[in-house]
Amino acid sequence: GVVVAGVLQSSSALTVATIGFVNAGILSLRNALWVIFGSNVGTTMTAWIVAVVGFDFKIEAFALPLLGMGMLVSLTGPAGRRGALGRAIAGFGVFFLGLATLKETFGGLGQAIDVTGISTGGVLEDAILVGAGLLLTTLIQSSSAVIAVALTAATGGLLTIEAGAALVIGANVGTTTTAALAVIGATSNAKRVAVSHVVFNVLTAGVALALLPLLVQTVEALEKTLHLSDNPATTLALFHTVFNVLGVILIWPLVPRLEHWLSGRFVTREEDEARPRFLDRTALEIPAMAVRSMMLELERLAAMAVEIARAGFSKDPPPLDSLLRRQDAMERLGAAIGDYARALHAARLTPEVAAAMAHPFRAMWHFSEIAEHGISAAGRQHEIASLPEPYRGRMAAFGAEVTGVLDRFLASVQKGETYEPPTDVRREAYQDLKSELLTGASTGTLTTEALSSALETLDDLHMTLRAVTRASRRLTGIAEVARPTDPPTTD
Repeated sequence: GVVVAGVLQSSSALTVATIGFVNAGILSLRNALWVIFGSNVGTTMTAWIVAVVGFDFKIEAFALPLLGMGMLVSLTGPAGRRGALGRAIAGFGVFFLGLATLKETFGGLGQAIDVTGISTGGVLEDAILVGAGLLLTTLIQSSSAVIAVALTAATGGLLTIEAGAALVIGANVGTTTTAALAVIGATSNAKRVAVSHVVFNVLTAGVALALLPLLVQTVEALEKTLHLSDNPATTLALFHTVFNVLGVILIWPLVPRLEHWLSGRFVTREEDEARPRFLDRTALEIPAMAVRSMMLELERLAAMAVEIARAGFSKDPPPLDSLLRRQDAMERLGAAIGDYARALHAARLTPEVAAAMAHPFRAMWHFSEIAEHGISAAGRQHEIASLPEPYRGRMAAFGAEVTGVLDRFLASVQKGETYEPPTDVRREAYQDLKSELLTGASTGTLTTEALSSALETLDDLHMTLRAVTRASRRLTGIAEVARPTDPPTTD
């Protein structure tokens, strides 16, 4: 976080990228938190560039050459890494050119404006400046630009050190608005990352504002100890770094609690379903009890698969995004069941329990098949609805029969019984309907596109029936081990 934000000169860009990584499942919530915290420290590099380069050297002497060189490099390979490097170099050139303009402008204002009436001694006035920094950053979506303005204004005599520090604090808080905008419509984890960014920046800002006079004095003393150049820009750059590092130190011991608190926020239905409810690690000491716990989770998984398939086979299926989120929840719950099954397999098992350990994985595979066929069919329901009669009616009738099979299968799962679809549904009805569709295509009643959609949907329905049969047999194998043994009776 520190390094990338320092190179990009934008903690906001890194925050948005981090939210995207969390959205895609590339970064975990905890790792994303630390990237966000580090980015706040890395973005302080902007202030140091302004302080060290912007006022000790003639910026114009290398700003335009950087701009020209960057564009030249970019033009020689615009689509590859060379193009990206060129644009980065040109970006620094434009950045330095902007600093030169700010320096000249604020230097002139400092001589033209009487600042004797400006006072920042009160907490209220500091809070107003914090609000100004927040508002400016929100409007232009760049804390780096606002901090550059604060440093150049302080150097030009328009702001005192304490006023500039308050403006820097506000700019730091303002970066959270970018994250808030980036998570509109994002996943729950992405929203949690955005909230962590707000929590960190607001906590850091609150502490810095409460201790502002003391913090400024500490920074000035540290500046003398490190023998840094005595100018307002350097003081504010050091202040920016110190208060962000202080924020990381303050948040460090709170990260586990913050992560736990965030995990309970923005919980969606899918996330709730994906969390195991019966897998107790202490039950691993008693294999039969552990198998029973696993069986209860498999029943939940079966219900999720059936619900997805029923929705996919309906005439008016929900949006594919909704079904895919449910499928993702299934996969996460399945992964938890698989981990539990592997942990159980490592324990001392009776021959019966050991023999049954292959069933959960095969059952989960068949559940995935059921859900997958439902999602596949959902994408073609509008084409099935446009089939001419009587094909549309026959397809709807076969779909309703399969849906009934799914309902009876789920009921049998909850009772611990084996259920197999009737033979005529699995073979005769399927073959009869398939023959009708092929005949319709041969006589010109059905187009090639309509035939293709109908046959693919018919195969999804038929394969669902086969997956139901196999899943039911696997669950029966597990249930026999999980079923409690009746105690012996005595006369």
